[in-house]
Amino acid sequence: MKHLFLIIIFSGLSVDAAFGQNNNGNCHCPDIQQANLNTDTIFHLDNGINIALCGFRIPDSKPVKHTEFVLSVCAEDTILGFWGAINTYQLKVINDTLILNQLQNLPTGKNFELQETIWSTEKIYFQSQKTVRTIEVNKEIRKYSQSEIQKVNEAYETAKGGFDDSKIEIVYQLFMAAISGDKKANYYFRECKNKFGTPDGAYAEEYNYLTAMLKQWKIKD
Repeated sequence: MKHLFLIIIFSGLSVDAAFGQNNNGNCHCPDIQQANLNTDTIFHLDNGINIALCGFRIPDSKPVKHTEFVLSVCAEDTILGFWGAINTYQLKVINDTLILNQLQNLPTGKNFELQETIWSTEKIYFQSQKTVRTIEVNKEIRKYSQSEIQKVNEAYETAKGGFDDSKIEIVYQLFMAAISGDKKANYYFRECKNKFGTPDGAYAEEYNYLTAMLKQWKIKD
């Protein structure tokens, strides 16, 4: 699931400087299997370091979003890492730091509507010729009110067994209620496999991914 983006205008930065430029031919992608061998975007840091993104952009996305890509330092062929197809990111430069916002569709809108939300922010910068990477979960995600939490818990309690689209919607809402601090929702989220049955296929992937996100949230508390 994904993120509601705020469009920020950085003083003194052009759009190209903030969000990167298309391939200018001076950077080349590393010869590895995980990456699309075409350089999609080059990010120019204020300290003179250029970082190439080799991978895929989401068609017609505005602002531009990427998935399944490798980042490498131009001229050094230093690979900074690989970001898989399961996630979507928006990247931008602020001064000498590359920012990667991981996007997730979460039911944070009115009446539990899905909205594209920044789940975490990763920062890459260089210090004493060493690469530094930090990642923080977005603790500013909108939390559910007590009335919303009550509706979610009641929806779970009255739901019948069997995993389907309506049940995965409840699972997502339980996830949101859990990160909003509700212990009952947290318990229901963990126990929903006993009530609905073990999910398979896409449902299993979504549930397992939400479980990992919930652990990440708690680690950062």
